[in-house]
Amino acid sequence: MASKRKRKLEKKSSREFQEKMQARRETANDALWTYGLPLVVILVVGLGVYFAFFYDIGDPKAEKWKLEDPQTGIMFSSDDYYNDGLTFVEFFNTNCGHCQEQEPILNDVYEKYINEESADYSSSFNMFSIGGYKLGSGQDSATSISNFKTEYGSQWPHLYDPSGELMRDYGFSSYPSMVLIKNGEIVYSHSGKMTESQLSAQIDKYL
Repeated sequence: MASKRKRKLEKKSSREFQEKMQARRETANDALWTYGLPLVVILVVGLGVYFAFFYDIGDPKAEKWKLEDPQTGIMFSSDDYYNDGLTFVEFFNTNCGHCQEQEPILNDVYEKYINEESADYSSSFNMFSIGGYKLGSGQDSATSISNFKTEYGSQWPHLYDPSGELMRDYGFSSYPSMVLIKNGEIVYSHSGKMTESQLSAQIDKYL
């Protein structure tokens, strides 16, 4: 008899405990919906406002270099150009068909912005082409870059990257690839051939 009474008490106690726990869970859920959801909304809105108006992601920093133009033997350093006006850099390969087609277009860009007799001349614009990279089983050398520059009669520096790594450091894997750099940061990048008008539009945008 005592054992039966004990089981009833234990069953009642267990039921009361479960009812209390259920009540606590319901109270916690109510509090979450009452206070938690508005806090989440406020947090999301606050982060949105912060990133939209106060946080400046910025443009990627341009990798520095110091390279030689094998045709002239002159050394050039990015430190002398990247924080002074707008700098155009092309990564190319002398055996790349699109690079060969791009070269006369870049000659036009040079004549437009760097030739002092041009109406569009800008003392704040500089341009470089950088080679020394692989294409298929071949890789450009200082001699092939020098010959390429001579063949097209190009006037701006064509630099040789002996490490063969700089192009990859800029995030490129195809030819030709180009960047515009201002205040040490990449403000525009593109892979593939561009027309003179397309290039000029981007240059004018940042000059």
